Amino acid sequence: MKKIFFFTFAIFYFPSFAPAQTSAKYFEYVNQAKNAFDKKEYKKSADFYSNAFQQNSSKAFVEDRYNAAVAWTLAVNNDSAFTQLLKVVTLYDFTNYNQVLEDKNFHSLHADKRWKEVTDKIAQNIAKSDSKLNSGLVILLDSVYRNYYSNRLAEISIKNEFGAGSPQFNEVRKKIKQNDSINLAIVTKTIDQYGWLGKDVVGFTGSNALAVIIQNANMQSQEKYLPLVIKAFEEQKIDAYYFANIEDKIFLRQGKQQLYGTTIVTIGNRNFVAPIDDVENIDKRRTQIGLKPINQYLANYGIKWDINNYKKDLLLLEKEKIEY
Repeated sequence: MKKIFFFTFAIFYFPSFAPAQTSAKYFEYVNQAKNAFDKKEYKKSADFYSNAFQQNSSKAFVEDRYNAAVAWTLAVNNDSAFTQLLKVVTLYDFTNYNQVLEDKNFHSLHADKRWKEVTDKIAQNIAKSDSKLNSGLVILLDSVYRNYYSNRLAEISIKNEFGAGSPQFNEVRKKIKQNDSINLAIVTKTIDQYGWLGKDVVGFTGSNALAVIIQNANMQSQEKYLPLVIKAFEEQKIDAYYFANIEDKIFLRQGKQQLYGTTIVTIGNRNFVAPIDDVENIDKRRTQIGLKPINQYLANYGIKWDINNYKKDLLLLEKEKIEY
């Protein structure tokens, strides 16, 4: 029986303010990819994954790249399978050697000379990480990360099945609020005790767990940890997308304007860019911290960047009296 390694935290919930680095369309394609895979339509599944990555400026979650590699393998396209596998082990410091080696889906790739390149890279990742990784924190923050996204996945499923106003939906929202409070307590305790930890200490997932929980925390927590976020960014312990999003959200909540244009507001079926300070120089600021131009970023949300239209849209946002 063919098996695909679906992770439980692969899908974000998209409220009025979508996460800075991932478009809603990305998750639509990922869902289609999973559905196609379940029907044994492996080429179709792989193509949907490719569409997802393309929609998201070539950024992807590690589990989605892994599953794309499985789909391409079963579709008998070894070149594309190795492209995704090599990205998995290179971009995410992947260290789960046994998972890759024992995955029966990849057995047909073992005779290819590129297989050794994959396994050698994993071995290098393990050697590099063994001396610094705090295994206890890796496990703890991995559970935080999985819990956060699995709850959002459950919310999407409940909403699609029962509707946003249903008792079932209200119950899952209540559970999310409780779990978010627990996750924030774990993350803030970790940061208070150890400072902001990078992937060299808590792994790729653990590092992202710190960022995503603070990114979606209350204003008081965000303001408290902003100095550490800034320092972590300077020390390359946090991704530029999370850094920019956290800073933008804080500024907006303080009644100021965002610097990098990461916060998107959804009104009805249309997305808008929240107010930007010195909008004429936004790309200069984005480039300075390693972000792509604003037009490429906004394309993920179906927004065609036009500074004149943006200024017109600000009037609508002012009337809505948005609370960030």
